[in-house]
Amino acid sequence: MPDQELVDEEPDIKGYIQKETMAGLFRAWKLNEIHLELTSIVNELLVADISQIIKKSGLNENRCLDIINECVVMGLLCENHVMFKDEEDIYLYMVDTGGIFALEEAGINYQKLNYTISFDQRLKIYRRNVYLVENKNLLEKEDTTLHFFEDLLGSEQTKKYYGATILVDMNVAEKQGLTDQVTAAVKAIASRNNATIYDTGQKKYIDNK
Repeated sequence: MPDQELVDEEPDIKGYIQKETMAGLFRAWKLNEIHLELTSIVNELLVADISQIIKKSGLNENRCLDIINECVVMGLLCENHVMFKDEEDIYLYMVDTGGIFALEEAGINYQKLNYTISFDQRLKIYRRNVYLVENKNLLEKEDTTLHFFEDLLGSEQTKKYYGATILVDMNVAEKQGLTDQVTAAVKAIASRNNATIYDTGQKKYIDNK
């Protein structure tokens, strides 16, 4: 993984956000069901980028970006600006304190995610969601049949990997000049385990033959 930096953006609402604060913003129409819907999408994905939220919401891109920004400044969502050394920056979103209160008020179960999870863990959840959102199958998000290529390096064939889907980012491999090596390694693992390969960089399956 290239050098990277994670920057958390601060919401406009400072200090501790209380339930009454969020309820008041909804009653005052500063927040509405669209803000709640986007918060629910992020809650479902745990960690989501802009393109995933847009795809799940079905909103116009500019409109969705405006609503996401409002969710951040109002304390519904937490924004992480991920800056890579040799790649395009990405923005990742998680449910913030205000979002937890809004979901609770709406009777929607909050999918707990610790803010102390590591940077690599956040990126893995995001990369997993690339596959899940593109394949419209969020029911698989807790499925053990999804595995990251880097976690399988050096592993032997086992029942838990048989028929699995291996997630690999070939964009990263290309930027590091390792395309041939990574391709050969991931195909070898897939062949041993009768697994399929999904490139989260190009958002497509790779023939493992």
